[in-house]
Amino acid sequence: MGDLTRKHVPYASRKELVGVLETLKELTVAEACEALKLNARRYYRWRSRPEHPAVKMAWNRITPDEEAAILTAARDEALCDMRAAGLMVYGHESSKFFSSVSTIQRVLKRNALQSPYQVPRRKRPIKPDVRELMTSPRRVVSYDATEFYLTSRVRVVVIPMLDLGSRKFLHYGVRVVSFTQKDVMAIWDEALWKEDIDPTQLTALSDRGGQMKGSRTKAHLIGKWNIRLEFARPYTPDDNAWVETFIKYMKYHPECPESFETVQDVIDWVAKFQKLYNDHPHSSLGYVRPNEEHAGLGNTIRNKRRENLKLAAQKRRAYYDSKKSGVIDYDLTKDRGSNEVLEPVFSLEMVKTAESAESDKNGVSKETLKKDDFRANSEAVLCQNR
Repeated sequence: MGDLTRKHVPYASRKELVGVLETLKELTVAEACEALKLNARRYYRWRSRPEHPAVKMAWNRITPDEEAAILTAARDEALCDMRAAGLMVYGHESSKFFSSVSTIQRVLKRNALQSPYQVPRRKRPIKPDVRELMTSPRRVVSYDATEFYLTSRVRVVVIPMLDLGSRKFLHYGVRVVSFTQKDVMAIWDEALWKEDIDPTQLTALSDRGGQMKGSRTKAHLIGKWNIRLEFARPYTPDDNAWVETFIKYMKYHPECPESFETVQDVIDWVAKFQKLYNDHPHSSLGYVRPNEEHAGLGNTIRNKRRENLKLAAQKRRAYYDSKKSGVIDYDLTKDRGSNEVLEPVFSLEMVKTAESAESDKNGVSKETLKKDDFRANSEAVLCQNR
């Protein structure tokens, strides 16, 4: 069996091993235990263990009458909705049985009278989906808080508000050191009054900061303005990536000062950046300015640009068609690019046949014919025409 040190041995193997060692004549029990690396005390414990050990029973185990009383109460239609704790209270109040909650749970489980217990789990937040609302302005507003530090290490908090439909920098608030729910409520009131937005069609997107998700802020935005609230998941800045990117752009803009001496310097920079950002073409809007998109002019500008591109393409084609009008035997029905060399519509065999016939008729060498015939030097001629 090998080394038996710290090894579990089944009861049948123990019994067989004890029988072998008892019939062993060549070695003593101590020598055999040493060879098997088995503790002698362990061997004698196996030897003294009875073949059918007595079944142990707890001294405070409930009696059959008590278990029957518990089962009777559990099967009663008037008490069937009670859990183990309720049955425990019922047993003490009715004096029919006296037991703990855990004992009643074991009795119910043993008799298949208890429903499987599920550990209550905290409901996980869902990722906010606002992309369908970003097709038009004044539908969804995202806001967050960021920090600027003065040279004196005083913290200045800026709370920008961004319209995700038009990418317009709507409004902002500036507070020193920190801000509260009351500040968030005041900034929202100012933005709604300034932009004349219908709050009933508006969705607010923010992170789960205490000032954004506080009870007072919720009661103000939902109760007074009837605004729908959406919150990003914890530790997931990608859920509100638009305002995060906007804040980074505001901090790393080329015209952003390297340091701020006073709080007024921060306010002046944010006001300047608001004008720069709203009057700068935005790539996600098809290079339309946020102010123009917010005013409802975005589609008109993009359609006008598409028409201008079509008109410019027609003018370019007419220009190059006029340049190719002096070249014969070329297919001008296709719209070729300005850098593409035109291919002749005749085959190489026809060119060779024409060359040989012309040279035989006039007695001119092929080298002279190739030098003078534009068909043999079509690429050079076309490059000159362009």
